[in-house]
Amino acid sequence: MTTFVLVHGAFRGGWAWRRVRPLLLAAGHDVHAPSLLGSGEHAAHLGAVSGLQVWVDQVSRLLELEDLYDVVLVGHSQGGLVTTGVAAAVPERIGLLVHLDAALPLPGQRAVDLLGAPAALPARETHVPPQPAAAAGEHDPATAAWLDARTTASPVAVALDPVVAVPPQVREMHAFCSQTPEGYPSRAVRARLDAAGTSYRLLVAGHDAPLSAPELVAELLLDAAAENDERNDG
Repeated sequence: MTTFVLVHGAFRGGWAWRRVRPLLLAAGHDVHAPSLLGSGEHAAHLGAVSGLQVWVDQVSRLLELEDLYDVVLVGHSQGGLVTTGVAAAVPERIGLLVHLDAALPLPGQRAVDLLGAPAALPARETHVPPQPAAAAGEHDPATAAWLDARTTASPVAVALDPVVAVPPQVREMHAFCSQTPEGYPSRAVRARLDAAGTSYRLLVAGHDAPLSAPELVAELLLDAAAENDERNDG
């Protein structure tokens, strides 16, 4: 059995994994999909998110309280900022770090630097409202309406803090979505990996794959778990 900890992207909550989670559970695995502070059921606490470390501490503490080890830690989109920090904070608990179409600045960079540092930074206390889901053109009307009823504002503060390096003992897997639009941070990350010759998996899906292509995401994560088990057995 593998333990998965799934960290959602901007404007979403743990509910964003609701179509992936049953597929992993049906395969006999343990799954945790927390809502980060300020999102999902914790939306009332958005003002408490003063920076990236708040979320890193939250997920690290979850791993400690649940006594989780050899975790397959998955960060989707903005969640990649969080999971990178968690891997640095508690590397002894991570079996594999999966970056799923993730915003992944270089160590010392901030998320706002991924598309070129802005001329003027927004105020740290700024909150960005979610865009209507239909604007992305990825979901059917019913799913778009369901999303709009659940998405919440995202704090700018987390994008203003530099990320740390993933410790060398933590194994990483990169996966990208082929239909992610231009202008998304993950597109810049993918281009950087292409330039460096770094291998990755490619899902034929849009950026919101955990909801629009859950079977492909689950297949990716089950493959990751199997590879992690093989390496541990070896």
